[in-house]
Amino acid sequence: MNNAKNHRYITENIHSKSLEGNPLDSPIDRQFMIYLPPGYYESEEKRYPVIYLLHGYSQDIHDLMVGSKKYIKKSSSLLFQIIAWKVFKDRPKYEDFDRLILNQEIRPFILVQPECSLKIPDIFGGKKENNFPVMKGAFYLNSPHTGNYSDFIFDELVDYVDKNYRTIPDKQHRALMGGSMGGYGTLYGCLKYPEKFKVGVALSPLISFLDLLDWKMIIPIYKLVYGKKKAEEMGLKEIGDILDTADLIFSNENRLIPSIKRNSDGIIIEMDESAKKKWLEYDIIEMVKSSTNPFQDIKLLVNCEIADEFGFSAQIKKFQKFLFKMGIEHEVDIYFDRRSEKLSPHQVGIGFQLFLGILYCLKHIT
Repeated sequence: MNNAKNHRYITENIHSKSLEGNPLDSPIDRQFMIYLPPGYYESEEKRYPVIYLLHGYSQDIHDLMVGSKKYIKKSSSLLFQIIAWKVFKDRPKYEDFDRLILNQEIRPFILVQPECSLKIPDIFGGKKENNFPVMKGAFYLNSPHTGNYSDFIFDELVDYVDKNYRTIPDKQHRALMGGSMGGYGTLYGCLKYPEKFKVGVALSPLISFLDLLDWKMIIPIYKLVYGKKKAEEMGLKEIGDILDTADLIFSNENRLIPSIKRNSDGIIIEMDESAKKKWLEYDIIEMVKSSTNPFQDIKLLVNCEIADEFGFSAQIKKFQKFLFKMGIEHEVDIYFDRRSEKLSPHQVGIGFQLFLGILYCLKHIT
């Protein structure tokens, strides 16, 4: 355990038995980041609630969602810091948590951020703002084609943290939260492991992979910097890589994307039905339908900016209607944020919602 000199901002290593022998030969030695509150080392008896924060697609240990001021500055490009200075300034940092805890404005807690990349580059060889290569995300799922990432995150990592840190190791004191791919992972984790989490906060989550097949995306900040044509090309690549990853995880032996045929208007007229069925197995609504007591005894919050460039607000509205029809308790907030819409309703929207999500978790884990 890397806690030399009683450090509270820690990058920890874990050897994952769950990922041993994975088909992609992805590294089984993984890292995660953990924040420990002020006073952690002063009392050997006190235990703390835990929030697990799941990152989005293409993120890895170099650009997780929350970190120290030094980490956040290093993980963000200078261009992003200039154009989106308000987002950069307001992004939650460990030092903010320290101040709020010491001022008794929030209760002390532990924050854990696992890394869940497949460790293989995207199909276009993209580079991120921090100049690291874009990596495919594992979507926090078990798959015979990629490895057992669900077992790694929700079983192995949770057990490791409980054994090595002074957590309160029960459902009532554990929350799960994430944005984008991490929002999907949050809903999945709460569905499949309801005995482990009391709270689930999904920020701008993906609900249905199939809904992305016809989606055309332009990220406003890319349009501002590169122009509309280039922004359209970048959007096509980003969606295209996510769909390629879905094909890899769900149906690698019989891929869906190559089977798709469109008419002269670009409308899908044919696709392989067996591959489509595989994709539907990982649709959140379909998983809820097949679950016994879905989201049982979980305080669930889902939110999204209304103009989300991935079209996720429409997916979430559909999800909201379904949950209401099923009588499943939940909170959904489709919000409008002018600041986010100027840059990226998805990425920036999640950034502005991070601290509110953490406060929601702290409110509901006793």
